[in-house]
Amino acid sequence: MAKRALLCGVNVYEIPGTDLRGCVNDVRNMEGLLTDLFGFDQADISVLLDGDATKANIQQGLEELTSGAEAGDVLYFHFSGHGSNVPDDDGDEADGRDEIFCTTDLDWRDPLRDDWMRQLLDDIPDGVNLTFVSDCCHSGTITRALSPPDAPMIERYLPCPRDIFAAESGRVLRGSVRGGRHTREVAATRGIAGTPDIDIKDVELTEVLITGCRADQTSADAFLDGDYHGALTHSLAGAIREADGQITYRDLHGAVQEKLADGGFSQVPQLEGRASNFDKLFLSSFA
Repeated sequence: MAKRALLCGVNVYEIPGTDLRGCVNDVRNMEGLLTDLFGFDQADISVLLDGDATKANIQQGLEELTSGAEAGDVLYFHFSGHGSNVPDDDGDEADGRDEIFCTTDLDWRDPLRDDWMRQLLDDIPDGVNLTFVSDCCHSGTITRALSPPDAPMIERYLPCPRDIFAAESGRVLRGSVRGGRHTREVAATRGIAGTPDIDIKDVELTEVLITGCRADQTSADAFLDGDYHGALTHSLAGAIREADGQITYRDLHGAVQEKLADGGFSQVPQLEGRASNFDKLFLSSFA
């Protein structure tokens, strides 16, 4: 059984005024968890930080992470940084938008789109556990809100220049609907029995996806425990360490929700994937 990870954190962007502060700490936090609690060898953990977290490097890293994966393997991908979306270029998005990761060398004309990632991830064989954590927004409201200890919350948002042009020129960007992934709500372990949790989604994905917030919320880059961290990653790591690594995806989602709420964050993390995987242990073998 192979265990491999790719961890990406972007504090520094080539676009002026968009830098973040907690993303590198997020990566170091998760790197320690993987080696301390889950038996990952340091040699099998690839790390891309700031200037190294380019579109080309992240794509190559994801290809290497998933290449040759077999049933029983455990793979982990983590991205901390800005996210955004751009007008859909092939009509496969119901909302007419493609979600993107904002790499350090972000080019709005050629970003790292969800279409590329979906094509890659759909080829992962059954029985492979790929856990995919996105500590950023993944819609048009993508920000990481910066909260220094002595300053109010500052929202950081990377708007697509094509949207700015459309708004200023009075033009409208449209997308067509050609299909979508079937999604259905499944019951959560917390709350009233039998009540669906809209933040846990049973979707035909090859991966287990954990995102920092709902599509219409911000994801926070905050000052926590004396330093900057992503609120999701900080809560995720805390819940995992408290459980000594023995926690299911469903219970982890609930614990992270509680930690974020207790910390005064309004963002609500999302858990998406096949419902049959939600009650399996975090980073356990699915074979």
